[in-house]
Amino acid sequence: MHLGEVEARKLYLPAGFASMHVYCVRELHMSDDVTYKRIRVARLGRVYPVILEALAEGRLHMSAVLSLSAHLSPGAVDQLVADATHKTRDEVDLMLAQRFPQPDLAGMVRSIPPSRVSAPPAMPQAGAAFMQPAPGRAILTEAEQVSAATPPLPTQIQLQSRAQLPAPAAPPPARPRVTPLAPERFALQLTMDQATHDKLRYAQALLGHAVPSGDLSQLLGRALDALIHVLEKRKFGAAARTRPVGSRGKSDERYIPVSVRSEVWRRDGGQCTFTSEAGHRCESRTRLEFDHIQTVARGGGYATASELRLRCRAHNQYEAERVFGTGFMERKRQEARRARERARGSAQGQETGNTQPPGMVREHVASAAYDFAGGQRISLLISGARHHDT
Repeated sequence: MHLGEVEARKLYLPAGFASMHVYCVRELHMSDDVTYKRIRVARLGRVYPVILEALAEGRLHMSAVLSLSAHLSPGAVDQLVADATHKTRDEVDLMLAQRFPQPDLAGMVRSIPPSRVSAPPAMPQAGAAFMQPAPGRAILTEAEQVSAATPPLPTQIQLQSRAQLPAPAAPPPARPRVTPLAPERFALQLTMDQATHDKLRYAQALLGHAVPSGDLSQLLGRALDALIHVLEKRKFGAAARTRPVGSRGKSDERYIPVSVRSEVWRRDGGQCTFTSEAGHRCESRTRLEFDHIQTVARGGGYATASELRLRCRAHNQYEAERVFGTGFMERKRQEARRARERARGSAQGQETGNTQPPGMVREHVASAAYDFAGGQRISLLISGARHHDT
């Protein structure tokens, strides 16, 4: 509300700034992205005050307002704000795709030219008072773009030679995106490496009889079906060999049969079952673990569906800390990390060979051979680092 009022009265001008954007960046010390969002939302709020009310009450966030901006109108703003209340950005985008469907994107695979790193910008000449705006700076309106003056350099910044300037960082790669377009229709955008591209083309060729068009959506669906089948077998399901519950011994009390894992997974819907006191259930569907309701250390460990539940890694650890204490679990985690490091070091030693000098290794082997042969010295030749431990 304050930003909208400052812009409407042009109070940034007597403050010595040529535009609202420069005022927010230089005086309020906002980043360019934050400034862009806040000014857009402030402008929308002056046209539709219900937006500012929803922001003040915590029913909307700025990203949701920006998603709604293209569809706002006097007759639709109240309903859109109500439908977007307490929704995430992805949920708002999905709601808009259902209300305002867009046509499907054409499937395509195209090469991306290598990024070019631009040369460092030339430093101003001695006595120059201003620096040119940074490349890619967002100017909110054409009027601002024409009238905005470039900010002065702070006097405490010393000019450096071009050799002292750090090398410009390459722009970060675009993140993969899944964007809803219409009800039950989504656009997928990603960048793949050469190996993945070759696999994609090879899969299209192998499916030429079933999918003559080479449609990427059908190809991806079939590939995910095959991957899910493999992952389900590995995670909880269709293993060819299983062990009955009664066959496990004392040392195998944590073993969970395949049929039980499958039943628990279906019953819990492949989602963490932790529920807060307010009734909110954890929404995590990744890094799930089969957790014993009654801990094994306290007499639990029965591998039946009624004794098991799905928990994400974070809530499984949280429950263990509630039962055994934070300090105890931290010590156990440190012991587990040290055990993994020892195992990793042992595996690397077997892979690269014994770290002892070759002469010492040969002496140990010769001594062992002497004892084995009943005092009769045997000459051995060991070839290759992999045979040292043997």
